[in-house]
Amino acid sequence: MKLHFSILSLFLLASCTMSEVETTMTTHDAYSFESGTLMANATADPFGNQLSYPEGNPAVTTGMAVWQPGFETGWHYHPYFGAVYVLKGELTVNYDEGTPLSDDANEKSPTRQETYSSGDAFLATPNTWHYSSNQGDEELIFMISWFGEDGQPVKVDE
Repeated sequence: MKLHFSILSLFLLASCTMSEVETTMTTHDAYSFESGTLMANATADPFGNQLSYPEGNPAVTTGMAVWQPGFETGWHYHPYFGAVYVLKGELTVNYDEGTPLSDDANEKSPTRQETYSSGDAFLATPNTWHYSSNQGDEELIFMISWFGEDGQPVKVDE
């Protein structure tokens, strides 16, 4: 009897564990990925700044962001170019083209807005104050690879 109970318990435990794994796997099935080029021969950012590489020891930093609707960063800038790909949702970036980077204390105001949707790829603009947000109704997921310098930050906050 104990043997039957043990076997039944193991079977139930395995069924529950498999059920959890299948549930987890099906939630990721909502995203379909296909082979192909995401960005080809990009040479300039949305402002027309020509792609350049850092002067020091180069290093690539890659990250992924998941933002809920309404999320907003503070004002910041990146000293480097980055390759961005939007997987889901819409990424809105508000730029202040007039404030110098050395002016991190004064009020900034958006002078240009760009919105990137699922499937869009672009070069992130370096050395320009901006803030980014998810103004859409769904979760925003994007990834970015910064072409930076070894040991240096890829983001400077206000």
